[in-house]
Amino acid sequence: MKRFRWVFLYVFAVLLLVQPLAAQPARTLVITTLSDISTLDPHVGYDTLSWPTSSLFYVGLIGLDENQQPVPKLAESFEVSEDGLTYSFTLREGIRFSNGREITPEDVKFSFERLLNPATASPTAYFFDMIEGADAVIAGEATELSGITIEGRTITFKMTRPEWTLTQRFALPPGFIIAREGVEAAGADFGRQPLGAGPFTLESWQSGVQLVAVANPNYYREGLPRVDRIQIDIGVDPSVGVLRIENGEADASLDFVPNSEYPRIVTDPALADNLLEITAFPNVQYLIPNTREGSPFADVRVRQALSQAIDRDRLVIIYNNRAVPATGLIPPTVLGNNPDLTPIYDPEGARALLAEAGFPDGFSTTIVPTTDPTDVAVAQAIADDWAAVGVTADIQPLEFAQWIDVAINRPEEMPVGFIGWFLDYQDPSNVYEPLVACTGSFNPGGFCDPDMDEFFFEAKVIPPGDERWATFAQLEAMTFEKMPNIPLVHVRNFYYTSNRVTNLLPDPALLLNFEQVSVE
Repeated sequence: MKRFRWVFLYVFAVLLLVQPLAAQPARTLVITTLSDISTLDPHVGYDTLSWPTSSLFYVGLIGLDENQQPVPKLAESFEVSEDGLTYSFTLREGIRFSNGREITPEDVKFSFERLLNPATASPTAYFFDMIEGADAVIAGEATELSGITIEGRTITFKMTRPEWTLTQRFALPPGFIIAREGVEAAGADFGRQPLGAGPFTLESWQSGVQLVAVANPNYYREGLPRVDRIQIDIGVDPSVGVLRIENGEADASLDFVPNSEYPRIVTDPALADNLLEITAFPNVQYLIPNTREGSPFADVRVRQALSQAIDRDRLVIIYNNRAVPATGLIPPTVLGNNPDLTPIYDPEGARALLAEAGFPDGFSTTIVPTTDPTDVAVAQAIADDWAAVGVTADIQPLEFAQWIDVAINRPEEMPVGFIGWFLDYQDPSNVYEPLVACTGSFNPGGFCDPDMDEFFFEAKVIPPGDERWATFAQLEAMTFEKMPNIPLVHVRNFYYTSNRVTNLLPDPALLLNFEQVSVE
């Protein structure tokens, strides 16, 4: 899942948006964010802003508790066969979409068929490509999934292979249940006109300014949500968001605490208690070199050289010591990482590899980060390190939406991208499959190694346990050698809340859960 950042806005423009809490209804939660929400369509959104926001309006069959164990949501119960090939969910009686219509098993079937339909262009279709009949739907040869059957209130999914992370995948936003009539009525604008069964409904959304959600009277959990209204003020720089929270003008931010504010907050006991660490979504900050033919990065020796040229300890300092150097893409808290790998900082070795690859005098390239100030600072530090080995790198930041547009639609125009990846579920497969595989849903560098893919597809069907983790550790060693992407650091991230907020909880499926949040 990609990190979402937009361009810095002038403070005076941001302050025009400030509305005192006293002017709001008593149970209004005010949230700030720098970026506008890209979409509220849970089948399309795939970033750290759209996931918690779409969960205001949608819910799935199951969720995850604080221990990342599955818990019933729209389904009152579920069963998984011992061989991992059959998943059955029984819907609760009387549950309704926010428009009042009762949710049926047919709505569940429609939701998964829409997710896999190529017209939806979902970046998370691979989450459920093992459902029987999925290949035909993804190829546009069928519109219905043969592997989904309905009997009464029970929906059964038949799989073509076991996928040991599938229970977690059902809990994530791609598994949210949507109303067919909402899709049909909104058409291409469905991302701005949500219709689901979540705790809130959309009242208004003025792009770049404000989004307002109000409590869903048909929500399936009695007594929830606990606030009447959520107001998301858009275009607020993260540092300004922190000040608004401390001044009583906001309650929380969808942006992580910025580096400029973190040292002050963490050293003040009264403020540090309001930090909310996100541990369920481990991450890696990394570079994406264009490995296509004709690029200097097509040569593995160049990728290895420029990885060795980077002083990751200096990057850790830029992140206020909230990071650890990365040796591979798999975060150290995720089973399957390879603890035997160590970061290599060797400028002399980097020069030798560049000369061996035919670049004794270096070359020129461009690093493309987002406009997030920390991203720009990190990119500049990397450019300085590369300059020391003869490689000149310009920095060309892009707003996040532009960054994604280039990465997905014109990746060959991005010599070296810089972004962060947040694991959707804590399994090493969620690193290799989207980022490295030839068919990866987020592989803008174009790296492709069929032999490594074959090894991966054999590894991912191994049940959880020592054999699975050891096999993925082998794969990480292979990835370290081929260096399709250049891992930099793994970062600790925090949200920040006001003193009047209670029960705003980190959620291992959604990042943040607003279902039970209260304001005093």
